[in-house]
Amino acid sequence: MDNDLRDAAAPQDGPSHDIKPLPAARVEFDPDGRLLSACDEFLRLTQYEREDVLGRPEAMLLWPEDRDDPQYHALWELLRSGEVVQRELRRMTRNGQELWLQGSYDPVLSEDGKVTAIRLIATNVTAKRRQATNHENILAAISRSTAMVEFAMDGTIIAANANFASLLGYDVDELLGRNHREFVAAEIVESPSYGAFWNRLRAGEFVQAEFPRLARSGRTIWLQASYNPVVDAATGRPTKVVKIATDITERMHQNAEAERLALLDPLTGISNRRGFDLALAAALDDFKRGREPISLIFLDVDHFKSFNDIYGHQIGDRCLRRVAKAVERSVRHPESLVARYGGEEFAVLLPNTTRLEAARIAEAVRAAVQGLGIDHPGNTGWGTVTASLGHVTFEAGRDERFHTATELVTAADRGLYTAKRLGRNHVADAVDPRANEPFAVFRILPGDELFGPEPESAAARQIRRSATI
Repeated sequence: MDNDLRDAAAPQDGPSHDIKPLPAARVEFDPDGRLLSACDEFLRLTQYEREDVLGRPEAMLLWPEDRDDPQYHALWELLRSGEVVQRELRRMTRNGQELWLQGSYDPVLSEDGKVTAIRLIATNVTAKRRQATNHENILAAISRSTAMVEFAMDGTIIAANANFASLLGYDVDELLGRNHREFVAAEIVESPSYGAFWNRLRAGEFVQAEFPRLARSGRTIWLQASYNPVVDAATGRPTKVVKIATDITERMHQNAEAERLALLDPLTGISNRRGFDLALAAALDDFKRGREPISLIFLDVDHFKSFNDIYGHQIGDRCLRRVAKAVERSVRHPESLVARYGGEEFAVLLPNTTRLEAARIAEAVRAAVQGLGIDHPGNTGWGTVTASLGHVTFEAGRDERFHTATELVTAADRGLYTAKRLGRNHVADAVDPRANEPFAVFRILPGDELFGPEPESAAARQIRRSATI
Protein backbone atom coordinates (compact mmCIF):
# COMPACT_ATOMS: atom_id res chain seq x y z
CA MET A 1 0.00 0.00 0.00
CA ASP A 2 1.38 3.47 -0.86
CA ASN A 3 2.51 5.80 1.93
CA ASP A 4 -0.10 8.48 1.16
CA LEU A 5 -2.95 6.11 1.94
CA ARG A 6 -1.21 4.28 4.80
CA ASP A 7 -1.24 7.40 6.99
CA ALA A 8 -4.41 7.77 8.99
CA ALA A 9 -6.66 10.46 7.57
CA ALA A 10 -8.22 13.19 9.66
CA PRO A 11 -11.89 12.55 10.57
CA GLN A 12 -14.16 13.40 7.68
CA ASP A 13 -17.55 15.00 7.80
CA GLY A 14 -20.46 12.61 7.59
CA PRO A 15 -22.27 12.04 4.32
CA SER A 16 -24.35 14.87 2.99
CA HIS A 17 -28.12 14.40 2.80
CA ASP A 18 -30.54 15.88 0.34
CA ILE A 19 -32.51 18.75 1.84
CA LYS A 20 -36.21 17.99 1.95
CA PRO A 21 -38.37 20.57 0.21
CA LEU A 22 -40.37 22.86 2.48
CA PRO A 23 -44.11 22.05 2.67
CA ALA A 24 -46.20 24.34 0.52
CA ALA A 25 -49.18 26.34 1.75
CA ARG A 26 -51.94 26.58 -0.86
CA VAL A 27 -54.75 29.15 -0.84
CA GLU A 28 -57.36 30.21 -3.36
CA PHE A 29 -58.97 33.66 -3.48
CA ASP A 30 -61.72 35.18 -5.55
CA PRO A 31 -60.69 38.20 -7.69
CA ASP A 32 -61.61 40.53 -4.80
CA GLY A 33 -59.15 38.83 -2.47
CA ARG A 34 -61.59 36.78 -0.37
CA LEU A 35 -60.42 33.31 0.67
CA LEU A 36 -62.24 30.49 -1.11
CA SER A 37 -60.16 27.60 0.21
CA ALA A 38 -57.07 27.02 2.35
CA CYS A 39 -54.99 23.90 2.92
CA ASP A 40 -54.00 22.53 6.31
CA GLU A 41 -50.42 23.84 5.99
CA PHE A 42 -51.66 27.40 5.45
CA LEU A 43 -53.93 27.13 8.47
CA ARG A 44 -51.08 25.74 10.55
CA LEU A 45 -48.78 28.61 9.57
CA THR A 46 -51.35 31.34 10.22
CA GLN A 47 -52.81 29.59 13.31
CA TYR A 48 -56.39 30.07 12.11
CA GLU A 49 -59.25 27.61 11.86
CA ARG A 50 -60.73 27.08 8.40
CA GLU A 51 -64.08 28.60 9.32
CA ASP A 52 -62.28 31.74 10.55
CA VAL A 53 -60.75 32.57 7.18
CA LEU A 54 -63.13 31.34 4.48
CA GLY A 55 -64.93 34.25 2.91
CA ARG A 56 -62.65 36.78 4.64
CA PRO A 57 -60.30 39.14 2.75
CA GLU A 58 -56.59 38.38 2.56
CA ALA A 59 -56.02 41.78 4.20
CA MET A 60 -56.98 40.23 7.54
CA LEU A 61 -53.53 38.59 7.47
CA LEU A 62 -51.67 41.87 6.89
CA TRP A 63 -50.10 44.14 9.45
CA PRO A 64 -52.13 47.34 9.94
CA GLU A 65 -49.48 49.52 8.29
CA ASP A 66 -49.45 47.26 5.21
CA ARG A 67 -53.21 47.16 4.53
CA ASP A 68 -53.40 50.62 2.98
CA ASP A 69 -50.00 50.44 1.32
CA PRO A 70 -50.34 51.35 -2.39
CA GLN A 71 -48.00 48.49 -3.20
CA TYR A 72 -50.51 46.00 -1.79
CA HIS A 73 -53.36 47.45 -3.84
CA ALA A 74 -51.11 47.47 -6.92
CA LEU A 75 -50.44 43.77 -6.33
CA TRP A 76 -54.12 42.92 -6.58
CA GLU A 77 -54.60 45.12 -9.62
CA LEU A 78 -51.88 43.12 -11.36
CA LEU A 79 -53.49 39.84 -10.28
CA ARG A 80 -56.93 40.90 -11.50
CA SER A 81 -55.33 41.75 -14.84
CA GLY A 82 -54.11 38.15 -15.10
CA GLU A 83 -50.43 38.66 -14.27
CA VAL A 84 -48.50 36.08 -12.25
CA VAL A 85 -46.72 37.67 -9.26
CA GLN A 86 -43.93 36.09 -7.24
CA ARG A 87 -42.50 37.78 -4.18
CA GLU A 88 -41.77 37.59 -0.48
CA LEU A 89 -44.82 38.35 1.65
CA ARG A 90 -45.02 39.66 5.19
CA ARG A 91 -48.09 38.37 6.98
CA MET A 92 -49.40 38.26 10.57
CA THR A 93 -50.54 35.12 12.37
CA ARG A 94 -53.62 34.97 14.52
CA ASN A 95 -51.60 35.57 17.69
CA GLY A 96 -49.78 38.57 16.21
CA GLN A 97 -46.53 36.92 15.17
CA GLU A 98 -44.65 37.93 12.04
CA LEU A 99 -44.82 35.36 9.22
CA TRP A 100 -42.79 35.58 6.01
CA LEU A 101 -43.82 33.60 2.96
CA GLN A 102 -42.12 33.12 -0.38
CA GLY A 103 -45.17 33.04 -2.58
CA SER A 104 -46.44 32.86 -6.12
CA TYR A 105 -49.86 34.26 -7.02
CA ASP A 106 -51.27 32.56 -10.14
CA PRO A 107 -54.49 33.91 -11.68
CA VAL A 108 -56.97 31.29 -12.96
CA LEU A 109 -58.51 32.30 -16.28
CA SER A 110 -61.83 31.28 -17.79
CA GLU A 111 -62.15 30.33 -21.45
CA ASP A 112 -62.93 33.94 -22.34
CA GLY A 113 -59.76 35.16 -20.57
CA LYS A 114 -61.37 36.54 -17.42
CA VAL A 115 -59.76 36.01 -14.01
CA THR A 116 -62.04 33.74 -11.99
CA ALA A 117 -59.76 33.00 -9.04
CA ILE A 118 -56.27 33.60 -7.68
CA ARG A 119 -54.18 30.72 -6.38
CA LEU A 120 -51.34 31.33 -3.94
CA ILE A 121 -48.63 28.74 -3.36
CA ALA A 122 -46.20 29.76 -0.62
CA THR A 123 -43.49 28.39 1.64
CA ASN A 124 -42.54 29.59 5.08
CA VAL A 125 -39.23 31.52 5.00
CA THR A 126 -39.62 33.21 8.40
CA ALA A 127 -36.57 31.54 9.96
CA LYS A 128 -34.38 32.44 7.01
CA ARG A 129 -35.67 36.00 7.09
CA ARG A 130 -34.99 36.38 10.80
CA GLN A 131 -31.50 34.98 10.44
CA ALA A 132 -30.74 37.44 7.67
CA THR A 133 -32.17 40.31 9.68
CA ASN A 134 -29.88 39.50 12.60
CA HIS A 135 -26.81 39.32 10.44
CA GLU A 136 -24.37 42.21 10.65
CA ASN A 137 -24.24 42.57 6.90
CA ILE A 138 -28.01 43.08 6.79
CA LEU A 139 -27.68 45.80 9.44
CA ALA A 140 -25.20 47.54 7.18
CA ALA A 141 -27.62 47.23 4.28
CA ILE A 142 -30.43 48.72 6.34
CA SER A 143 -28.36 51.87 6.85
CA ARG A 144 -28.42 52.30 3.08
CA SER A 145 -32.07 51.38 2.55
CA THR A 146 -33.13 54.95 1.85
CA ALA A 147 -31.18 55.18 -1.40
CA MET A 148 -33.50 56.98 -3.81
CA VAL A 149 -33.45 58.17 -7.41
CA GLU A 150 -36.07 59.72 -9.68
CA PHE A 151 -36.36 59.09 -13.42
CA ALA A 152 -38.24 60.87 -16.14
CA MET A 153 -40.42 58.55 -18.19
CA ASP A 154 -37.62 58.18 -20.77
CA GLY A 155 -35.22 56.92 -18.07
CA THR A 156 -33.31 60.20 -17.55
CA ILE A 157 -32.20 60.76 -13.96
CA ILE A 158 -33.80 63.94 -12.62
CA ALA A 159 -32.98 63.55 -8.92
CA ALA A 160 -30.95 61.26 -6.63
CA ASN A 161 -29.86 61.29 -3.01
CA ALA A 162 -26.34 60.81 -1.74
CA ASN A 163 -26.98 57.23 -0.63
CA PHE A 164 -27.94 56.17 -4.14
CA ALA A 165 -25.02 58.01 -5.74
CA SER A 166 -22.67 56.35 -3.26
CA LEU A 167 -23.96 52.88 -4.20
CA LEU A 168 -22.89 53.47 -7.79
CA GLY A 169 -19.66 55.29 -6.90
CA TYR A 170 -20.70 58.75 -8.13
CA ASP A 171 -21.46 62.19 -6.75
CA VAL A 172 -25.09 63.27 -7.10
CA ASP A 173 -24.26 65.96 -9.69
CA GLU A 174 -22.56 63.34 -11.88
CA LEU A 175 -25.74 61.28 -12.09
CA LEU A 176 -28.16 64.03 -13.08
CA GLY A 177 -29.05 63.95 -16.77
CA ARG A 178 -27.67 60.45 -17.32
CA ASN A 179 -29.97 57.67 -18.44
CA HIS A 180 -30.98 54.51 -16.59
CA ARG A 181 -29.63 52.33 -19.42
CA GLU A 182 -26.08 53.58 -18.76
CA PHE A 183 -26.03 51.54 -15.54
CA VAL A 184 -27.43 48.35 -17.06
CA ALA A 185 -25.43 45.66 -18.89
CA ALA A 186 -25.66 45.97 -22.67
CA GLU A 187 -27.14 42.49 -23.15
CA ILE A 188 -30.00 43.43 -20.82
CA VAL A 189 -30.63 46.80 -22.48
CA GLU A 190 -30.78 45.12 -25.89
CA SER A 191 -33.17 42.41 -24.73
CA PRO A 192 -36.97 42.61 -25.25
CA SER A 193 -37.47 42.32 -21.49
CA TYR A 194 -35.81 45.69 -20.88
CA GLY A 195 -38.21 47.48 -23.19
CA ALA A 196 -41.11 45.61 -21.58
CA PHE A 197 -39.87 46.70 -18.16
CA TRP A 198 -40.08 50.39 -19.08
CA ASN A 199 -43.43 49.87 -20.80
CA ARG A 200 -44.79 48.52 -17.53
CA LEU A 201 -43.55 51.59 -15.68
CA ARG A 202 -45.02 53.92 -18.32
CA ALA A 203 -48.31 52.09 -17.87
CA GLY A 204 -48.17 52.94 -14.18
CA GLU A 205 -47.26 49.49 -12.87
CA PHE A 206 -45.25 49.12 -9.69
CA VAL A 207 -42.19 46.91 -10.20
CA GLN A 208 -40.16 45.33 -7.41
CA ALA A 209 -37.33 42.85 -7.83
CA GLU A 210 -33.59 42.26 -7.51
CA PHE A 211 -31.59 43.97 -10.25
CA PRO A 212 -27.94 43.85 -11.38
CA ARG A 213 -26.48 47.28 -12.09
CA LEU A 214 -23.09 48.59 -13.21
CA ALA A 215 -21.15 50.74 -10.77
CA ARG A 216 -18.63 53.37 -11.82
CA SER A 217 -15.79 50.88 -11.34
CA GLY A 218 -17.38 48.53 -13.84
CA ARG A 219 -18.27 45.89 -11.26
CA THR A 220 -21.78 44.55 -10.98
CA ILE A 221 -23.74 45.44 -7.89
CA TRP A 222 -27.12 43.99 -6.94
CA LEU A 223 -30.00 46.15 -5.75
CA GLN A 224 -33.24 45.13 -4.08
CA ALA A 225 -35.32 47.88 -5.61
CA SER A 226 -38.86 49.08 -6.13
CA TYR A 227 -39.82 51.30 -9.06
CA ASN A 228 -42.83 53.42 -8.16
CA PRO A 229 -44.53 55.40 -10.96
CA VAL A 230 -45.85 58.76 -9.76
CA VAL A 231 -49.18 59.53 -11.42
CA ASP A 232 -50.40 63.01 -12.25
CA ALA A 233 -53.68 63.58 -10.39
CA ALA A 234 -55.24 65.53 -13.25
CA THR A 235 -54.37 63.31 -16.20
CA GLY A 236 -53.91 59.94 -14.47
CA ARG A 237 -50.66 59.45 -16.39
CA PRO A 238 -47.27 58.67 -14.83
CA THR A 239 -44.97 61.67 -14.82
CA LYS A 240 -41.88 60.15 -13.21
CA VAL A 241 -40.63 57.01 -11.52
CA VAL A 242 -39.24 56.95 -7.98
CA LYS A 243 -36.83 54.13 -7.27
CA ILE A 244 -35.99 53.02 -3.72
CA ALA A 245 -33.06 50.63 -3.51
CA THR A 246 -30.99 48.61 -1.07
CA ASP A 247 -27.57 47.17 -1.76
CA ILE A 248 -27.78 43.36 -1.58
CA THR A 249 -24.54 42.62 -3.45
CA GLU A 250 -22.93 40.79 -0.56
CA ARG A 251 -26.01 38.68 0.01
CA MET A 252 -26.16 37.74 -3.66
CA HIS A 253 -22.50 36.75 -3.60
CA GLN A 254 -23.13 34.64 -0.52
CA ASN A 255 -26.12 33.01 -2.19
CA ALA A 256 -24.06 32.34 -5.31
CA GLU A 257 -21.29 30.80 -3.21
CA ALA A 258 -23.79 28.72 -1.28
CA GLU A 259 -25.30 27.52 -4.55
CA ARG A 260 -21.83 26.69 -5.86
CA LEU A 261 -21.01 24.69 -2.73
CA ALA A 262 -24.37 22.94 -2.94
CA LEU A 263 -23.29 21.50 -6.29
CA LEU A 264 -19.96 20.15 -4.99
CA ASP A 265 -19.23 16.81 -3.37
CA PRO A 266 -17.76 17.64 0.07
CA LEU A 267 -15.41 14.63 0.07
CA THR A 268 -13.74 14.95 -3.33
CA GLY A 269 -14.34 18.60 -4.22
CA ILE A 270 -15.74 17.72 -7.66
CA SER A 271 -19.35 18.10 -8.77
CA ASN A 272 -21.96 16.11 -6.87
CA ARG A 273 -25.00 14.26 -8.27
CA ARG A 274 -27.15 17.38 -8.25
CA GLY A 275 -24.54 19.35 -10.15
CA PHE A 276 -24.23 16.52 -12.64
CA ASP A 277 -27.98 16.33 -13.20
CA LEU A 278 -28.20 20.08 -13.86
CA ALA A 279 -25.20 20.01 -16.21
CA LEU A 280 -26.57 16.98 -18.06
CA ALA A 281 -29.94 18.64 -18.60
CA ALA A 282 -28.28 21.80 -19.94
CA ALA A 283 -25.91 19.81 -22.18
CA LEU A 284 -28.78 17.79 -23.63
CA ASP A 285 -30.67 20.99 -24.41
CA ASP A 286 -27.63 22.29 -26.29
CA PHE A 287 -27.19 18.92 -27.99
CA LYS A 288 -30.75 18.90 -29.30
CA ARG A 289 -30.34 22.39 -30.74
CA GLY A 290 -26.95 21.70 -32.36
CA ARG A 291 -25.20 19.16 -34.51
CA GLU A 292 -22.41 18.00 -32.18
CA PRO A 293 -22.46 14.60 -30.41
CA ILE A 294 -22.63 14.19 -26.64
CA SER A 295 -20.85 11.47 -24.65
CA LEU A 296 -21.03 10.17 -21.10
CA ILE A 297 -18.60 7.98 -19.14
CA PHE A 298 -19.50 6.07 -15.99
CA LEU A 299 -16.68 4.82 -13.74
CA ASP A 300 -16.86 2.47 -10.78
CA VAL A 301 -13.90 1.68 -8.51
CA ASP A 302 -13.48 -2.09 -8.58
CA HIS A 303 -14.27 -4.02 -5.41
CA PHE A 304 -14.29 -0.84 -3.34
CA LYS A 305 -16.31 -2.41 -0.52
CA SER A 306 -13.49 -4.87 -0.07
CA PHE A 307 -11.01 -1.96 0.03
CA ASN A 308 -13.01 -0.31 2.82
CA ASP A 309 -13.29 -3.60 4.70
CA ILE A 310 -9.49 -4.00 4.59
CA TYR A 311 -8.33 -0.44 5.32
CA GLY A 312 -11.33 1.34 6.85
CA HIS A 313 -13.45 4.23 5.65
CA GLN A 314 -10.94 7.01 6.36
CA ILE A 315 -8.41 5.43 4.04
CA GLY A 316 -11.23 4.64 1.62
CA ASP A 317 -12.17 8.33 1.55
CA ARG A 318 -8.59 9.28 0.78
CA CYS A 319 -8.60 6.74 -2.03
CA LEU A 320 -11.72 8.27 -3.55
CA ARG A 321 -10.17 11.74 -3.39
CA ARG A 322 -7.12 10.51 -5.27
CA VAL A 323 -9.25 8.75 -7.85
CA ALA A 324 -11.30 11.94 -8.37
CA LYS A 325 -8.13 13.98 -8.95
CA ALA A 326 -6.78 11.35 -11.35
CA VAL A 327 -10.01 11.45 -13.35
CA GLU A 328 -9.95 15.25 -13.54
CA ARG A 329 -6.32 15.29 -14.70
CA SER A 330 -7.03 12.66 -17.35
CA VAL A 331 -10.09 14.22 -18.95
CA ARG A 332 -8.70 17.62 -19.99
CA HIS A 333 -11.71 18.44 -22.12
CA PRO A 334 -12.77 22.11 -22.08
CA GLU A 335 -16.50 21.49 -21.70
CA SER A 336 -16.32 18.38 -19.53
CA LEU A 337 -17.80 17.88 -16.08
CA VAL A 338 -16.41 15.29 -13.65
CA ALA A 339 -18.86 14.33 -10.91
CA ARG A 340 -19.15 11.92 -8.05
CA TYR A 341 -22.34 10.12 -8.99
CA GLY A 342 -22.64 8.23 -5.73
CA GLY A 343 -20.44 6.12 -3.44
CA GLU A 344 -17.45 4.95 -5.48
CA GLU A 345 -19.11 5.73 -8.81
CA PHE A 346 -18.08 8.73 -10.94
CA ALA A 347 -19.46 10.28 -14.12
CA VAL A 348 -17.74 12.29 -16.84
CA LEU A 349 -20.01 14.40 -19.04
CA LEU A 350 -18.46 15.21 -22.43
CA PRO A 351 -20.44 17.61 -24.64
CA ASN A 352 -19.26 17.96 -28.24
CA THR A 353 -17.30 14.70 -28.01
CA THR A 354 -17.31 11.88 -30.54
CA ARG A 355 -17.49 8.19 -29.70
CA LEU A 356 -13.81 7.69 -30.55
CA GLU A 357 -12.76 10.68 -28.43
CA ALA A 358 -14.88 9.41 -25.52
CA ALA A 359 -13.27 5.96 -25.82
CA ARG A 360 -9.79 7.47 -25.71
CA ILE A 361 -10.65 9.64 -22.72
CA ALA A 362 -12.15 6.64 -20.92
CA GLU A 363 -8.98 4.63 -21.52
CA ALA A 364 -6.84 7.51 -20.27
CA VAL A 365 -8.94 7.60 -17.10
CA ARG A 366 -8.70 3.83 -16.64
CA ALA A 367 -4.93 3.92 -17.01
CA ALA A 368 -4.61 6.91 -14.66
CA VAL A 369 -6.55 5.17 -11.90
CA GLN A 370 -4.47 2.00 -12.24
CA GLY A 371 -1.34 4.16 -12.42
CA LEU A 372 -2.00 5.51 -8.93
CA GLY A 373 -0.54 2.24 -7.68
CA ILE A 374 -2.77 2.07 -4.59
CA ASP A 375 -2.49 -1.40 -3.05
CA HIS A 376 -5.78 -3.34 -3.08
CA PRO A 377 -5.38 -7.05 -2.17
CA GLY A 378 -9.13 -7.50 -2.50
CA ASN A 379 -9.08 -6.63 -6.21
CA THR A 380 -8.46 -10.13 -7.50
CA GLY A 381 -6.28 -10.34 -10.57
CA TRP A 382 -4.94 -6.80 -10.33
CA GLY A 383 -3.70 -6.18 -6.77
CA THR A 384 -4.09 -2.40 -6.98
CA VAL A 385 -7.02 -0.03 -7.17
CA THR A 386 -8.56 -0.15 -10.64
CA ALA A 387 -11.78 1.05 -12.23
CA SER A 388 -14.31 -0.27 -14.72
CA LEU A 389 -15.69 2.23 -17.21
CA GLY A 390 -18.63 2.35 -19.58
CA HIS A 391 -19.27 5.09 -22.10
CA VAL A 392 -21.86 6.00 -24.69
CA THR A 393 -22.24 8.65 -27.38
CA PHE A 394 -25.42 10.12 -28.82
CA GLU A 395 -25.18 11.61 -32.27
CA ALA A 396 -27.19 14.65 -33.32
CA GLY A 397 -29.99 14.02 -35.76
CA ARG A 398 -30.35 10.34 -34.91
CA ASP A 399 -33.48 9.21 -33.04
CA GLU A 400 -33.53 12.51 -31.17
CA ARG A 401 -36.87 11.75 -29.54
CA PHE A 402 -35.02 9.14 -27.46
CA HIS A 403 -32.12 11.38 -26.51
CA THR A 404 -33.04 11.95 -22.89
CA ALA A 405 -31.02 12.00 -19.69
CA THR A 406 -32.45 8.62 -18.71
CA GLU A 407 -31.45 7.08 -22.04
CA LEU A 408 -27.92 8.44 -21.83
CA VAL A 409 -27.37 7.35 -18.22
CA THR A 410 -28.89 3.92 -18.83
CA ALA A 411 -26.66 3.32 -21.83
CA ALA A 412 -23.47 4.40 -20.02
CA ASP A 413 -24.43 2.27 -17.05
CA ARG A 414 -24.92 -0.70 -19.34
CA GLY A 415 -21.42 -0.19 -20.71
CA LEU A 416 -20.05 -0.01 -17.16
CA TYR A 417 -21.52 -3.35 -16.18
CA THR A 418 -20.29 -4.88 -19.40
CA ALA A 419 -16.78 -3.74 -18.41
CA LYS A 420 -17.24 -5.45 -15.04
CA ARG A 421 -18.29 -8.69 -16.71
CA LEU A 422 -15.17 -8.53 -18.91
CA GLY A 423 -13.06 -8.89 -15.76
CA ARG A 424 -12.95 -5.30 -14.44
CA ASN A 425 -10.27 -2.72 -15.17
CA HIS A 426 -11.83 -2.53 -18.63
CA VAL A 427 -13.55 0.04 -20.79
CA ALA A 428 -16.78 -0.86 -22.63
CA ASP A 429 -18.99 1.12 -24.97
CA ALA A 430 -22.72 0.36 -25.08
CA VAL A 431 -24.67 1.75 -28.01
CA ASP A 432 -27.93 3.64 -27.62
CA PRO A 433 -30.33 1.01 -26.21
CA ARG A 434 -33.10 2.37 -28.45
CA ALA A 435 -31.04 1.91 -31.61
CA ASN A 436 -31.56 -1.07 -33.91
CA GLU A 437 -27.88 -2.01 -33.80
CA PRO A 438 -26.77 -5.11 -31.85
CA PHE A 439 -25.27 -4.64 -28.43
CA ALA A 440 -21.67 -3.53 -29.01
CA VAL A 441 -18.59 -3.78 -26.82
CA PHE A 442 -15.35 -1.89 -27.36
CA ARG A 443 -12.47 -3.26 -25.32
CA ILE A 444 -9.53 -0.93 -24.79
CA LEU A 445 -6.45 -2.29 -23.08
CA PRO A 446 -3.02 -0.67 -22.64
CA GLY A 447 -1.25 -0.60 -26.02
CA ASP A 448 -4.29 -1.88 -27.94
CA GLU A 449 -6.10 -0.05 -30.69
CA LEU A 450 -9.81 0.56 -30.50
CA PHE A 451 -11.76 -2.21 -32.18
CA GLY A 452 -15.39 -3.27 -32.38
CA PRO A 453 -18.19 -3.80 -32.36
CA GLU A 454 -17.68 -7.45 -31.52
CA PRO A 455 -20.63 -9.81 -32.11
CA GLU A 456 -22.33 -10.62 -28.86
CA SER A 457 -22.30 -14.28 -27.90
CA ALA A 458 -25.34 -16.16 -26.65
CA ALA A 459 -23.65 -16.43 -23.26
CA ALA A 460 -23.04 -12.72 -23.16
CA ARG A 461 -26.65 -12.05 -24.04
CA GLN A 462 -27.77 -14.30 -21.20
CA ILE A 463 -25.41 -12.55 -18.77
CA ARG A 464 -26.75 -9.19 -19.89
CA ARG A 465 -30.36 -10.25 -19.37
CA SER A 466 -29.72 -11.71 -15.94
CA ALA A 467 -27.40 -9.02 -14.59
CA THR A 468 -28.75 -7.05 -11.65
CA ILE A 469 -27.81 -3.39 -11.47
